[in-house]
Amino acid sequence: MKLVAFFTLLLAAQPAAADERITDDTPYKIPSGAFRAGLWKLQYGIPGVPKLELGTYTLPYVSFAFKVKSFNAHAKYQFFDKEHWTLAANLAVAYVDLAGLDVDAQIGIVPIQLLAARRIGKRLTLGLGVMYSSISGEGSYNADEATEFRGAVAVDNVQTWVSLMLQLSRGWTLYLESRAVSSTQAAGRADATFSIDDRTTVDVTATGNASIDELRGGSSLLAAQYSRQRFRFRFGIGYGNYNIPVINFIVPATTPFPELDISWVF
Repeated sequence: MKLVAFFTLLLAAQPAAADERITDDTPYKIPSGAFRAGLWKLQYGIPGVPKLELGTYTLPYVSFAFKVKSFNAHAKYQFFDKEHWTLAANLAVAYVDLAGLDVDAQIGIVPIQLLAARRIGKRLTLGLGVMYSSISGEGSYNADEATEFRGAVAVDNVQTWVSLMLQLSRGWTLYLESRAVSSTQAAGRADATFSIDDRTTVDVTATGNASIDELRGGSSLLAAQYSRQRFRFRFGIGYGNYNIPVINFIVPATTPFPELDISWVF
């Protein structure tokens, strides 16, 4: 009975403001001219282009401490934000160079998202999302002066998700998400050069592609966000195949996983 009374009081409170909505994996963005600093991201709403938001994930830059160069950035553009509908697209890029580890290999990642939301009344919002992610890498290896290996690989997948946002009261938002990875494809090419003697070399090329069933799966997430002026705190728990941010590929094992984010919007 106490739990029922608690939620009744929350639902009777004033609805949350638009800037308290969850912006990750939704078409919503931070206000134009605002700066978001959080555990995982830095983001900025471009003043001259009010529908554009730029950002970067911060954790991958730890790689510089291990002599691995990396870079990532993402841009969200909000096509429109009407009374009932919001539509946006998000384009991201990431690059990793392993030369600092004496490994001749480079990795590029490009995810593209299309995000939509339909507001149902003042408190409930239905969200839809689809994302195509591509990872490509290439490198070379010389076993000795007479042998050289070169290779390239590309892996892509398609993810879809549906979400519900319930504005419980001013400051509190409940978020429910169900995500599925419907397709994962891989293609590769390998070249090898063997020097038999000063006049004779042999080149060998192999190509192939395959569907990776182990990287298909899904997950469900339940989280709550508390928003207070400039402060945002989101916490929750999910279950299934965890989707790794930036890389945007899932962990094959099905496990519980936490959701945690702390940020400030200035």
